[in-house]
Amino acid sequence: MTAAHDFDEMVDLLALSRPFERSAGMNMACKIATLPLREAITLVVEDWADDKFRQLSAVIVRQSAPAIRSFDEIRYLYEKAEIAPAT
Repeated sequence: MTAAHDFDEMVDLLALSRPFERSAGMNMACKIATLPLREAITLVVEDWADDKFRQLSAVIVRQSAPAIRSFDEIRYLYEKAEIAPAT
């Protein structure tokens, strides 16, 4: 988690479906939006704060690096983004 992140990089925000929404046990992901990384992590941490399942099932897909699948890493980036100046 020490790599530099471009908070303006465009990413895809996905949300895994809830267990009761899955058909035949499939693990489905639904694209929510394409946003700058800064906005995607803010959406997950702030706007989804009242839905812990949704926070934990968030996946951020980046072109520059592996996908972010951990809510702990999303929270870490959120804290880091608050310190980093917006461009």
